[in-house]
Amino acid sequence: MISYDLSKRGSKPRYLYLYTRIREDIASGRLRPDERMPSKRKFASVLGVSVNTVMAAYDLLVSEGFLYTVEKKGYFVSKLNYVVPNHDDKPITPPDASEDTQWFMDFRAAHASLKLFPTSLWAKCMREAINASDSALMTTISWKGMRALREAIAGELANYRGMTRVTPEQIVVGAGTEYLYSRLMQILGPGITVASADTGLSKFAQIAKNHGSHWRYIPIDEKNLRVDLVSQTDVDVVQLSPANLFPYGTAMPIDRRIAFFEWANAGKNRWIVEDDYDAEFCFVPAGHRSMFSEDAHDKVIYLNTFSKTMVPSLRISYMVLPPALLKRYEETVSFYSCSVSSFEQYALALFIHRGYYERHLFRLLKHYRKLRAAILDEIAHSPTLSPIAKVTDYGVGTYFLMTVRTDLSETEILKRAEAKSLRFHFFHPLHRQPPEGCVQIIINFASIDAEHVHAVFELLGSIF
Repeated sequence: MISYDLSKRGSKPRYLYLYTRIREDIASGRLRPDERMPSKRKFASVLGVSVNTVMAAYDLLVSEGFLYTVEKKGYFVSKLNYVVPNHDDKPITPPDASEDTQWFMDFRAAHASLKLFPTSLWAKCMREAINASDSALMTTISWKGMRALREAIAGELANYRGMTRVTPEQIVVGAGTEYLYSRLMQILGPGITVASADTGLSKFAQIAKNHGSHWRYIPIDEKNLRVDLVSQTDVDVVQLSPANLFPYGTAMPIDRRIAFFEWANAGKNRWIVEDDYDAEFCFVPAGHRSMFSEDAHDKVIYLNTFSKTMVPSLRISYMVLPPALLKRYEETVSFYSCSVSSFEQYALALFIHRGYYERHLFRLLKHYRKLRAAILDEIAHSPTLSPIAKVTDYGVGTYFLMTVRTDLSETEILKRAEAKSLRFHFFHPLHRQPPEGCVQIIINFASIDAEHVHAVFELLGSIF
């Protein structure tokens, strides 16, 4: 039987130390998938603790998906695709609602249900930030953002995206991806041409045009954006989502990644912008690492945000720049102050360093995995949707593409949807039309409450 020396727990509560050690053994493979855990009473007796201590540790592991229960049989180890994190327990040195309309279901909403957010833990971190006596929180911070947060982000990228060579100095924190993209367009200079996958109009295209740059939408194939078409044009920068091509959820295979690296390396001023939005939510066996981690010649610029994994109001995004562009940024636009409150940055650094963020992500993954399965099952068994709807879903992200056979026009569909308090986007790439007699709807399921799945899709089906 497994056992742990609780005398080594230091100041940690017994249940939390036990939870940490069991989780480490699951992640390392010492405890194998579907292996049965000791009963609560037997384990408590071996460890010399109360049954409540073991129960608290087990319940926490179940809530995060590391263990599962079988009625009348006990606790068992879950099968996970997991990278063992390197947590640092050392203390950190701090250096309006957009719309009034309430929809029964808004498939355009990209954020998780606020019921899933650990509000009390975030409030605890915010209170600590507000009450911090360090004067650094009251003064102007580095244009890159607070170092404590940049260190925390670098740790997350190393643990979960394979970006082990990223240093805090390369990371620039900003209030939203749009803000950072605007700064990026400034340092790349006017007159460049940017290409992106043709998955509909991009807000980044307007930002680029506002800075005097050109934008091209390039057709895609089953491997993502077509590199052969990029090579035939005067493109300087390509924007890619290699881990999760919206709205298909497809990952870029290694041969296409290599082809884009070869394209970038063939020109001195060619760059790849890697937008890793929503890549945290992968429900299939782990795929490729980030392109940034595979880049041998410093050609990749990495972008990501906390708005999806935390709450929409937390406008904290970040950009990782290769050395040449970091130097150019410092020389040209570092006069812009960091656009994120130092208090929010410090609170987020605490949230990450203490493991709250990681645990929150595991809860979200567990929730979304069940929710996604329930939705796909609901559509498959819906008497109205199953005969006419086909779902394109590759198991990444919190959305999928639904193709519906119908004679209704998009205008009529939207009118009917509004009458039923539903809202969604149609999928309109520039170079590809939906199959004849069909419409394509983007279903973002992040904010659907599990108890409303049947009602939501019954209502959606009634439109047709």
